[in-house]
Amino acid sequence: MIIIYFFSGLAFGGLGLAAYLQLRREADYPLKKELPWLAAFGFACASVSWIDMFLASGSMQEYEQFFTLIRMVLQPLTGLLLLKFGWGILRNLTPLPAWTIFIPGILIVPIAYVLTYASTTFITPSPIAIPIDIWSRYLLYLPGSIIAGIGFIRQWKVQKNLGFQDVSKLMLGAGMAFLFEAFVVGLVVPAAPYGPASYYNYDRVVNNAFAGEATNQIEAFGLTAWLDYERVLAATGMPIQFWRMLSAFAVTFFVVRGLDVFDAIQKRQLKILQEERDQANRAAFDAQISARQTAESWTDALVQISRQITQLDNVDSILSYIVDSAKTLLHSDFVGLAILEDPSNLILKCYAYDRGVQFVETQTKVDNPLILQAMQAARSMRIGADNASGVLDNICFGLTKSANTVAIVPLDLDNRPIGVIWIANCSGEAFSETDLVWLECLADQVVITIQHGLMTSRLQTLSVVEERARIAREMHDGLAQVLGYLNLQVQTLDVLQKQGRRQAFRDELNQMRQAIKTAHADVRENILSLRTTLASQKGMVPAIQEYLQEFGIQTRVDIEFSNELHQDVNLSSIAEVQLVCILQEALTNIRKHAQAKKVEVNLKNLELDGIDYVCVEIVDDGIGFQEKDSERSFGLQTMRERAAGVAGNIEVHSIPGHGTQVVCRLPCLKEKKGERSLVIS
Repeated sequence: MIIIYFFSGLAFGGLGLAAYLQLRREADYPLKKELPWLAAFGFACASVSWIDMFLASGSMQEYEQFFTLIRMVLQPLTGLLLLKFGWGILRNLTPLPAWTIFIPGILIVPIAYVLTYASTTFITPSPIAIPIDIWSRYLLYLPGSIIAGIGFIRQWKVQKNLGFQDVSKLMLGAGMAFLFEAFVVGLVVPAAPYGPASYYNYDRVVNNAFAGEATNQIEAFGLTAWLDYERVLAATGMPIQFWRMLSAFAVTFFVVRGLDVFDAIQKRQLKILQEERDQANRAAFDAQISARQTAESWTDALVQISRQITQLDNVDSILSYIVDSAKTLLHSDFVGLAILEDPSNLILKCYAYDRGVQFVETQTKVDNPLILQAMQAARSMRIGADNASGVLDNICFGLTKSANTVAIVPLDLDNRPIGVIWIANCSGEAFSETDLVWLECLADQVVITIQHGLMTSRLQTLSVVEERARIAREMHDGLAQVLGYLNLQVQTLDVLQKQGRRQAFRDELNQMRQAIKTAHADVRENILSLRTTLASQKGMVPAIQEYLQEFGIQTRVDIEFSNELHQDVNLSSIAEVQLVCILQEALTNIRKHAQAKKVEVNLKNLELDGIDYVCVEIVDDGIGFQEKDSERSFGLQTMRERAAGVAGNIEVHSIPGHGTQVVCRLPCLKEKKGERSLVIS
């Protein structure tokens, strides 16, 4: 019996220690709030078992009365602690049904009756320790164990529904262990004249009843009882203390294991949370990468558009690239671009769909009310199928499907509407505010393209006018003067013929031939300058090579051309044209005034003060000149004006009798912050 008491106390002590240690850990699981009561219950039960061990051993008889008194206090205390723990398990771990609020009222009457009945037992002629032990078990330990068992069984269902099979099995085991505890500890008591343990002739059995040894006198006295220590011993062959020890081990095992598994589940949940956080981080990183790639795609598209605009590419080519970029980058099924030709006619210019970009050759009027409204209001808008009320049916040209969402951005030039660009989808979600912002960026590029197209047209017109003026000046200075001179010479020849002055006649005739030869050379050079293919068709370098070859054939001047460019010609289209014109002007001056036999033309790259230039050097072996008194001054001034018009400069070095060197430097387009821009020196 001593060994049984010892192991019972050891089991309950382990339960209390495990609960206390779990209480000190930083963890969060359903049982944590009730652990203080469980720890106190375990330590109290362990103390009661060990006190029973000392009383049963009889080795400390001088302290028997003291231990008995302590036990009388601890026995009901264990019941109270278990009742508090059980109620917490039942009430706090899982929500109780609404009707359970009536339980206290329902139990008042029977509890009051039991308490009244129990109070009468204390006046019976028996040791007071026996009724305290019995009624603390009946009134406290029994309901506490039952409530705790029901609470664990309810927790079993909850954990099972959550998918925690390991915890649910332990919760079920703990619930059954507490119900078994309710039976062997709370319901089986020493022999007594009341309750399930009642019997006859109780007054004759009073000695050692508390320790469970007096009940062996029941049969000797012919006593009758149906649920007490002796009945358990007779039915199982083992004393009730043994079954209580097994119950203690069962409760301790399932509860402690349940606490450990809760800890494991918490670690598992932390691991899941960590994985979810890592997954969220990866998703955020992927989103950042995607956003960066999208931004880079948009940047590349805008840079390409800016490059085409800067190079004065064909307007239709730039608009085609913009429309195609809008379809690709905004993931739309249709992109349309319409231009306002007059205040009342909005004409479709081009559109993009799954078959590519299509330019409209026949005049197609756009009369969709949403598009007209956006253009007239000069306000961007996003429309979905729910808000469009059927006005999106005729917004997609070339498509058989109707659009269900559209984004529209008007085109404004100097606060005047000039057209509209819009995107549409036949399926999918509505366009976002970000999509509308990107479309507005492309709309700005369309406006810039149209504006640059107008400026280019004006520049071309001015260039034509300027070239005509130059040709007119040269014809006035050259061909017109020669023709006037020839008219006078013809009159002179007529006079000399009449006078019979043959030698003078021949001299004048030779001068006329020389003048005609010079005029013919000027005309041929002008024709060559006009028909030379410029950079917009064959490129600047091929144009220079073609011109130099023709010039050398016409003038019989030895031309040496050296192309030392180590990279692509990075000049604007206007700068390329001006460079060819400057070269033509320089060679014209050489033909007319230098009397040169050899000309060297060198084309190369040059870097000055961190700025890249394309440099052309024209060196002749002619007679040289003094610029102040030279006939070349007008031609040099024209060359300087051409260079200054594209932010370049010209240097002229000439020594009479030692030839002339003309150096022209024009700045390149420079990559700056993702855009090509002209760097002005």
